[in-house]
Amino acid sequence: MGGIGKTTLSQFVFNNREIENHFDQKAWIYVSNHFDRCRITKEMVDSICFGNTSNSSVQCSNTTSLDLLERQLQSHLTRKKILLVLDDIWSNEWQWLLAPLQSSQAQTVKIIVTCRDPTVLRSIDHRNKINLEGIDYQEYWSLFLNCAFAENNPNNYSQKLHDIGRCIVEKLMGSPLAAKTVGKLLGRDLTQKHWNDVLENDLWKLKIDAHDIMPALALSYYHLSPHLQPCFVFCSLMHNYFYQMEELIYMWIANGYIHESGSNSKTMHDIGEEYCQELLAMGFFEKVDSTRVKMHNLMHDLAELVSHGEICIYNKGKDEKLSKNVRHVNVQGLIDPRLACETNNLRTLVLEQAGGMSPFLNHEAFKRVRVLVIFDDTMQELPEAIFHLKHLQYLDLLRTSIKSISESLCGLYQLRVLKLPQYPGSLPSQVHRLINLEILYTGNRKNGLMCMQLRNLNKLRGWLSIVALEIIRNKKEATKTKLNERHHIKELSLCWNIDTVDRCKHVVQEEVFEGLQPHPNLEQLYIEAYMGSKTPSWLMTLALQKLQNLYLLKCKNWACLPASLGLLPSLKVLYIFRRHWERNN
Repeated sequence: MGGIGKTTLSQFVFNNREIENHFDQKAWIYVSNHFDRCRITKEMVDSICFGNTSNSSVQCSNTTSLDLLERQLQSHLTRKKILLVLDDIWSNEWQWLLAPLQSSQAQTVKIIVTCRDPTVLRSIDHRNKINLEGIDYQEYWSLFLNCAFAENNPNNYSQKLHDIGRCIVEKLMGSPLAAKTVGKLLGRDLTQKHWNDVLENDLWKLKIDAHDIMPALALSYYHLSPHLQPCFVFCSLMHNYFYQMEELIYMWIANGYIHESGSNSKTMHDIGEEYCQELLAMGFFEKVDSTRVKMHNLMHDLAELVSHGEICIYNKGKDEKLSKNVRHVNVQGLIDPRLACETNNLRTLVLEQAGGMSPFLNHEAFKRVRVLVIFDDTMQELPEAIFHLKHLQYLDLLRTSIKSISESLCGLYQLRVLKLPQYPGSLPSQVHRLINLEILYTGNRKNGLMCMQLRNLNKLRGWLSIVALEIIRNKKEATKTKLNERHHIKELSLCWNIDTVDRCKHVVQEEVFEGLQPHPNLEQLYIEAYMGSKTPSWLMTLALQKLQNLYLLKCKNWACLPASLGLLPSLKVLYIFRRHWERNN
């Protein structure tokens, strides 16, 4: 049964400290019914070879050749003890993943597989199988009460309410996921009327078989606030079920699911954070950490079910046209642009390894796209067609290999989010024209902004790197950055060029540094290659009350730090690094 606890039990094992200490590396791979051997092997390489176990958006391996990926994986397994979880498999093809593991020189490889279909595991010895059949009724009832009443005492409510609750529990098929989701729905209104409405809802009649809990989940969806429903449905576009909350929020904003608040105190980003918290509270999301959430695969199935054709996962090999209702498309492989002629309402386009995409993007159907995400490690140049997507608000090129950025990109005035990979060049000189830009990610502090590029970028938030500070002539120029007014900047890098900084007088650097006072909300500060000896006055006070991490890199003349650093209430890390060859100092 879906939602019975297979993944939860596996996570308990995967995160157990004693088990973790037994292995050199471990990897958790979500397989799903979209079986892609190359993608899965690539994730194994990223997790085992590069330690990228956080399902982050950056993938470390830079090849799409299955043979190369498998050889890369094998080379890192030699004499290692490996724990691998393959979560939610649907096809016997999963056994192809074992070939490079079996032929490797690994010392130990232990594999946990979760699966809903027992026939897929037909070849596995029965002694290695665990069939989950649900928990004891009394424990299940206790779980349900805990979800429904939360901090309220169930004994303070009438027996009639408890009787209705037991009738509802009979419909939940012993599924912990259903208990949590429906319980939280009932907990929004602890009245007999509300609970009766849930019990007598016609959705229960749609149950297909004894193990079908989709009606229970659908009940919670249809009781969601109208503004949350499209946000939830949109999540079915992604197939890895792990989401960076900030990415989701900005995609929701780009698609018009979040609107300006009547109150000046709340930004659309603030409202988006509230939406995420509401979906967490209702059980549609599960919290991974402070920045990420995940969605249970049954919740993902529900989102697909209620999307009414607005979401399309387009696998290579399909030959049908995109329907008129489609608004968000995830293209896995190359698609013939002629197949898109039925639709003119696309808003989101996710392209995975879709080489030769220029004709595709030039099609009239894609002119109004607002979100464009490209996964293609082979892409080294941006297609010209991207520069004509004038409605674009979200552009993610992080998983490409582009070598330079054209000035034409700066004509996309609607951009709120721009994510670029680490590349050898500098940012376009006209980047200041992107007046709506809030998130700029370049993958490397060295690809940061110069002071003159900061003008007009008043909405930036998150992380900011300012480079080439040696070309600023005085404090007056430095204050034009208005860092003390940028209250959404949490991480700041101030970088002088180590190769040319000596051409700038030290007294000038000290003046410039003084003029770069950040906002008190700053949490992390990097200072690199500052050759002055004076500490700026703003670092000698307790102005940076929220500063947690301070990194001083190659600041060889800065001999004395102020005692006030020791009084900063939030400071946790002070890292001082003078030269590449002095790592022990």
